[in-house]
Amino acid sequence: MSAKLTRHEIREGVFLLLFQSDLSGIDIDETAGACEEAYEMTVTEEMKNTAKAVAEKYAELDGIIGEYSKKRSVSRISEVNKTILRLALYEINYRGDSIPPKAAVNEAVELSKKYAEKQDSSFINGVLGNYIKAVGKDA
Repeated sequence: MSAKLTRHEIREGVFLLLFQSDLSGIDIDETAGACEEAYEMTVTEEMKNTAKAVAEKYAELDGIIGEYSKKRSVSRISEVNKTILRLALYEINYRGDSIPPKAAVNEAVELSKKYAEKQDSSFINGVLGNYIKAVGKDA
């Protein structure tokens, strides 16, 4: 049995499942199997369940992104950035009891540093920072 995954590793796994599923057009379960097989990625039930929960909320999450992204419409945001923003907003809105909003923002910025363009971390930080301030979750 492998070592227990960290919160960061789980979050990164959820991001990869969502991104790959969106690109391929296949469901999360099939994507998980493909990732395990092709990339020898550890995929847990928590990752799959969280990815499915985030995907179910895309319309709502994209609405928030559109409202707080002052410079780009949702359709003009890269898929990588959109996936990172969706995951962070899901954590802020639906997992805030176990994941502090500022931690979700920091983790989103870290994911963007690894998977997005260099300047995108500022964009992601700005959208999420504006959102948590506006809804009073920045305390």
